[in-house]
Amino acid sequence: MMTSRIAPRAAGALLAVLAASLVCAATKINPGNMSPYSKTQVSINLYTKPDPWAGGGLRGVIAGNPSEVLGVLAMPQRFPNVSALANVAGGDAAKNARNINKDMTNEVFLAALGENNAFSFHGLPPGKYDLFVLCENCFYEGLLLSRDENTLTESDVRVIRAKVNESNPFFNVKNQHRLEGQSGTFGRARVLEQEVRTLPVTLQSAEVLKHIQIRSIKLCLMESVGTSKLGVHWEMKKTREITRQELGPPDTKGPIPGYFCKALQGIRVTTSVKDLGTITLASDPAPGSLATP
Repeated sequence: MMTSRIAPRAAGALLAVLAASLVCAATKINPGNMSPYSKTQVSINLYTKPDPWAGGGLRGVIAGNPSEVLGVLAMPQRFPNVSALANVAGGDAAKNARNINKDMTNEVFLAALGENNAFSFHGLPPGKYDLFVLCENCFYEGLLLSRDENTLTESDVRVIRAKVNESNPFFNVKNQHRLEGQSGTFGRARVLEQEVRTLPVTLQSAEVLKHIQIRSIKLCLMESVGTSKLGVHWEMKKTREITRQELGPPDTKGPIPGYFCKALQGIRVTTSVKDLGTITLASDPAPGSLATP
């Protein structure tokens, strides 16, 4: 009789533990679904859809992750003109007019996640790709920020950081992880930026949520538009969000550390699916990069 009484209690306790673990589990990147705390829909258009005509893809397994893997993303190594100023410098007005409306899309593809940190991409057009791995309490990336030697001066870095910090006041905490580019008039730079709103969040229904935070990790594409008379002057021409998270009570709050990982950079995709095997996450020095002190 005693055994029959204890078993239901033990089963109930086990179910309670399992339920608690599910509630506290970190939220994986899943665009189109409802966010767990505000119950608003995560944009399904944030990530690039696979190309149905492309046979290329990647698959592999992530190892060495310090916390749960929430998403693996791939970005092609493309450097489209962020504006037409380079052609202004060259005096080619006709080409300048065409480039104003030029497609400047920066694709971000989202992998399907499997068991034991397996991931797979399909429908990737041929080219070189860099990977971005979001974990629950940090991220690893292999993003190529500049094809050319980094020549940014201390003045450039100071002005770029100030320009990024004054943009998008919704986020009150900002951190420039890496930035690279070329100095001088019509110079270009890319910034890997993390932004967090730690203040209360007001929903469209006017409900105010004080228990959540919003984190965004993005690329900021900058261009120098200053002259010798104006001095150093940089403008943000475009941003490309890589991830956006809604963080609740069990999640890691505030900015999370980011690490450059060489194994995630410059992966070539052809017309078939490439098996990358096991990729072990590690913190490597980023050549030529000026990281946040």
